[in-house]
Amino acid sequence: MTLGILQQSLQILKIVQQTDFQEQVRWHITQEKLQETLENSKSIDLKNQRIVYLKNDEQDKRVIEKYWAKGILMLHATTVSNGGHEPIMTDLQKINIEKNGNLVIITTENKAQQKSTMCLVYDE
Repeated sequence: MTLGILQQSLQILKIVQQTDFQEQVRWHITQEKLQETLENSKSIDLKNQRIVYLKNDEQDKRVIEKYWAKGILMLHATTVSNGGHEPIMTDLQKINIEKNGNLVIITTENKAQQKSTMCLVYDE
């Protein structure tokens, strides 16, 4: 009986490790994408938990902001004038976006109450 419980526990542990690793990889990819986006932007403004920026090769301002859709909180990107919807991080419990000097700090908390903080650097 003990061996059966141990075997099941080891299988669960493998699943947890794999899931946790996938979440970490997803988080790092998201941070790199956001960092690259802000590095290649002309201007950045932060108002009301929204990052507004203008990409070097475009005329339309873009926004990264909190967004509620069907009871799901997410971080998403859109354009100011044309709208659109590009989910960046989904299924979150809390999102806080703030600016500190040349840093944009995005703090998220998922439904498992795991907190993550991204510090994105940009030049003004």
